[in-house]
Amino acid sequence: MKASACLCAYGARVILKHLKAFQREWQGVHTGAEDIEHIHRMRVASRRLRATLPLFALCFPGKKVDNWMKHIRRVTRALGGARDADVQIARVQAFLDTVEDIRLRPGLQRLLLRLRQARAGHQPAVTSALEKLAERGILDEMKILLEEHLTMCNEDTPPDAELYTLARTEITRRLDAFLAYDAIVPLPERVQELHELRIATKWLRYTAEAFAPLYPDELARWLSILRDIQERLGQIHDDDVWLTFLPAFLEEERQRVEMFYGYTRPFRRLIAGVQAFEQACREDRERLYRAFVPDWQTWQAEGIWDALREQVNLPQVNPEEVYPPLRQDENRNDSVTDSA
Repeated sequence: MKASACLCAYGARVILKHLKAFQREWQGVHTGAEDIEHIHRMRVASRRLRATLPLFALCFPGKKVDNWMKHIRRVTRALGGARDADVQIARVQAFLDTVEDIRLRPGLQRLLLRLRQARAGHQPAVTSALEKLAERGILDEMKILLEEHLTMCNEDTPPDAELYTLARTEITRRLDAFLAYDAIVPLPERVQELHELRIATKWLRYTAEAFAPLYPDELARWLSILRDIQERLGQIHDDDVWLTFLPAFLEEERQRVEMFYGYTRPFRRLIAGVQAFEQACREDRERLYRAFVPDWQTWQAEGIWDALREQVNLPQVNPEEVYPPLRQDENRNDSVTDSA
């Protein structure tokens, strides 16, 4: 099966936008610049590339998309470790800046030290992933093939039925996957499923963004809600990660101290600060979760997602289903009215 020229040109425009966003951050990420937003922006661009490339896979020869995806996925994975460490360092530093009790500082400072050591360990993987991507000429190859598609169809050409069908199919598929988690939202202990819901939200959002130009301004409301859900579930997930990580961190530090000194007494001064931060994460998680569940239930009660499904189906609706043909007697009445 071969996709239409205009469908492929549309896809090329979407993918090129994300490719350019990815390339803009190259220098800052490769050199390990102090501005941590380079890593963040490149990671987001890599995710958007991975979300949009499969949508238009029929537009490229052989297994090109599979090969591109493999290499981009490696970069995303390397960026993920670095970005997570950056976010954790910022979170602990912000908490430390508010601490007045000096007894809490040693533990938090030790936590920061270990996180910074871990962050430094991630940079070689990031650099290596980018260099391998460059060596294989992946981005150049993508750019050439994408720009070829742009010449095949004028940008002003109205979207065809094939493109709308693809949009409807892919958004609906992602929406179904997203809504499959509805039953677990009221269950705070379902940590893994809430994390999976965040991922499903992200893919639905990126897919809807890819096709949003087909529905000028009409998907804006849903995209805003999806972004809100993704961010809030991301914050909840961050707290869940901390609540698992911090007890393990304390145990590891206890073992380090015992191995170095032969006894654990110096370890005691680290406990209070780490446990204070852990309690803050627990309270933050509870606050975020309590606020999220009622909002989710409101969206469901208002039929937000049913409305999204209807919206993406609208271009596929036969006009006669919305405006049934007039009966003969109605035609006659209209004619009389018009002539009058």
